[in-house]
Amino acid sequence: MTSLPTALEPWAPWLTLFPPDLAPAVGALLLRLHPLVGKLSTATLERGADPAGIGNIVRRGQYERLLMTQWVYADAEPDEFLRRAASGELLFNGPEPAVHQRSLHSVVLFDAGPSQLGEPRLAHLALFILLARRAQQAGARFSWGIWQLPGILSEDTKKEGLRKLIQSRTLHAAPANAREQWQTRLGGDLADCWLIGVAGEAPRQARERVAIRRALCGNHLNVSLRQRHDYRTVQLELPDAPTGVRLLRKPFAPRAPAGVIHHHGHQPSRAQAPRFASGGNLVCAPQLNGGAIVYHVPQSASVKPGKPRIISAPKHGAILAAGVFKPALSCITSAGGTLGFHNFPGPLFSSKPIMCDRPPLEQFHAPPGMGRWLQTFYLLANHNVNCYEHVVVLDTKRRLVCWQAAPAASHKVASTVSFRAVLDNVIGADQLGDSLYIGCADGDGVQLYHWHRQNATPYKMQRIAQQGSRLLHGALKGEHAGHSGNLLALKTGPSRWWVGSHAMGEAMDIDDNAAVLGVAISEKHPKPGLVVLHPGRYRIELRVGHLRYTLATSPEAIQQASMDPASARIAWITAKSSTLVVRHIDDEQPLLQISCDRDIDES
Repeated sequence: MTSLPTALEPWAPWLTLFPPDLAPAVGALLLRLHPLVGKLSTATLERGADPAGIGNIVRRGQYERLLMTQWVYADAEPDEFLRRAASGELLFNGPEPAVHQRSLHSVVLFDAGPSQLGEPRLAHLALFILLARRAQQAGARFSWGIWQLPGILSEDTKKEGLRKLIQSRTLHAAPANAREQWQTRLGGDLADCWLIGVAGEAPRQARERVAIRRALCGNHLNVSLRQRHDYRTVQLELPDAPTGVRLLRKPFAPRAPAGVIHHHGHQPSRAQAPRFASGGNLVCAPQLNGGAIVYHVPQSASVKPGKPRIISAPKHGAILAAGVFKPALSCITSAGGTLGFHNFPGPLFSSKPIMCDRPPLEQFHAPPGMGRWLQTFYLLANHNVNCYEHVVVLDTKRRLVCWQAAPAASHKVASTVSFRAVLDNVIGADQLGDSLYIGCADGDGVQLYHWHRQNATPYKMQRIAQQGSRLLHGALKGEHAGHSGNLLALKTGPSRWWVGSHAMGEAMDIDDNAAVLGVAISEKHPKPGLVVLHPGRYRIELRVGHLRYTLATSPEAIQQASMDPASARIAWITAKSSTLVVRHIDDEQPLLQISCDRDIDES
């Protein structure tokens, strides 16, 4: 917090402990209750028995304090001395009694039991700050305790003290002899003792009592103070429910954006990167148990994400290949020599369970026990008056293969599925909407293919007259939106990349072992660049030529990261806490942040 209203400045040491959006709510409670509390009298003076020095002249006293002039009578006129002594006419130095300053001690006892749970604890929070400040102004010692814990006092009035007060709630009543125990603990010389919310008989030291009750209607509390012979009441308006909940649960934690949530039981795998649906509106996090969770990615950081879809691990076999094409994971499972197709969006692959024999290894190279799922695509085709569905997979030998489902002769039987190889030497394939864009190494160049859902097979597009080992696609933005071309990034050497579009491009080097995630145009630079994970693994950058721009940073190392080429959204999983984060390359706030049980906020 940078500044406070003038009226709240006396409590700045406490209000600055809260996040800026919570401090005004606490300040409103303080201003309303402050007149009820009043000031604490400064430390009082008491006279001691021991003299501090010579005071005035008196007619009575000890003879060692007799004035020197009086001893003259004893020597010169003894009879007159005796007469004066008998009649009380002798003069003595009167002693000046010592004046001591009593050290003032203020004690506050809070009822943390069942009658004060919920909203009354907001008043406890405000009164704690007010009474601590009141004692500080008077130069008094301040202690506080919980009525249910007789004899235990704390002098911590800062952040930890407030945290202990908030966390001290209990469902248990105070011991039957709590009054006697506290009376013994407080001693006999206590001048200022407050009971907050405590019902029943009070210790004899307690002269100030505050009763807090919920109002029968409205969003306020009825707070009353009995102070010796004075009695005052006030209606305390409460903050809105979400603010009140935050003050009672996590008063010092900043407000999390709408997309920041904790998922109980969430155990993401750090062996493979998150997977986007085309367009970036869904993201899938593979799980340690062999299943997955699909999350809705909101359009902005202020929009709350939808309910996640949990996909259990297959009962038989394991997931071999997967993609996200609807609010569920579409996958191919492998069990022995059989493949199963699950949750694909079209009617042919999803109407009935489809099982087929696994192709020979020389036609479809996907050895068992792989640590990652194969890249999978889906196209719904309409040609020759019939409806066909294509499930396309890129295997580990860079071969693009396809399972095509055709309508069955009868609705009582499953669709017929045929397998075929489509393209070899595939160095990159990405799905942008209803189209699949493919690049194949072709001698001394790269042949580009486009496979639209209305076509049975891919057809050739431009050819890039450069050799390459990896091809990335990206969607054009702004004034280029709607053009048939896409951004391209081609790896032409160990650290050399060619970045541009179908027509033209520029060469650049990634010579520090940064992991390239994708190609995009950012608001930070008008030209296309490579989105990379820095080798230090704590930030994601945009690199355009020799220029570097930080897109996102992480408080802990990033284990896996990915990018959706259509939406320019990036996702990563952290190495220590397995937190999943999704954001756009040009946004400051995450669109989605999922923490798991290993990273619970304790604040």
